[in-house]
Amino acid sequence: MMRKLIVAILLVIIAVGAYFAWEIWFRAGTAADVMVRIPEGATFPEVLDSLESAGLIGSRVAFKVLAVTTGNDASIKPGTYRFARNTSQRELLEALVEGRSTVKVKVTFPEGITIRRIASIAAREAGCDSAAIVTLANDREFLKTIGINASTAEGYLLPDTYFIFWGEKPATLLRRMAELFRSFYTDELKKKAAELDLTSYDAIVLASIVEGEARVASERETIAGVYLNRLRRDMKLQADPTIQYVIPDGPRQLFYRDLELDSPYNTYMYKGLPPTPINNPGRASILAVLNPAKHDYIYFVAKADGTGAHTFSRTAREHEIAVREYRARRN
Repeated sequence: MMRKLIVAILLVIIAVGAYFAWEIWFRAGTAADVMVRIPEGATFPEVLDSLESAGLIGSRVAFKVLAVTTGNDASIKPGTYRFARNTSQRELLEALVEGRSTVKVKVTFPEGITIRRIASIAAREAGCDSAAIVTLANDREFLKTIGINASTAEGYLLPDTYFIFWGEKPATLLRRMAELFRSFYTDELKKKAAELDLTSYDAIVLASIVEGEARVASERETIAGVYLNRLRRDMKLQADPTIQYVIPDGPRQLFYRDLELDSPYNTYMYKGLPPTPINNPGRASILAVLNPAKHDYIYFVAKADGTGAHTFSRTAREHEIAVREYRARRN
């Protein structure tokens, strides 16, 4: 009789242990994502309420045992999270303690994107803190920690498609984008910049202008050549994208009054390059600056055919004719 009782107790212990192990390690269910918000100052019971109502835990007891035994019941960070319903309880707890989701989302940052647009897209598509992204991207002390020795991260964040955790920490996102930039912008490319009498930083500034101007990929090298020709002749760059960068309601159609804006970014008013990149150029624009087309063009104007292509000119007279043709066709 005693033997049967012992066997029964052991079976119960095994069954309970298996249940807890399943809840903690392998809990299954639909793979659909679910959002959950952990408020600032939430108590552990309130955290359990949020997780349970979201359908992320099947047993409050099992999750509480896991959290208490690992010493993490008081370490859960507030925030809005996105999880797959079949996330194991251990993965769930680790993510809540680290302040991240277990679900990664695909986010594409296009070439020529600015820091503010990066923040906006990251907030909309990955639940990131947009204000914190902008703040950190202009924090010189933080930038040093991710290998950027400048006053802003503008120009140093490589546009690409990233897979990031929902609610990714701004510092982590900026670090990844900066690391990808450094892996591309090698010493060999910096050497090419020096051969063009450009600093490695100036090459990125110029690439950001080319990125802002080029609408047809095949024209990148030609446009880069135009700006290099103007720099060598000590001419003003007169680049519209630098104005777009500083007008408060841009990008939009520019007016003559915009060209009178007193800003170091106004390349119609001041010679040379603007003080910082005006966006984060893609690989193609950086390579275009480092491998510019060799020609005598010093002017260009958009064609009126809607393709985004330009007419390039060697003299002011040729340029005036091209401008008149553009205005006539546009009208």
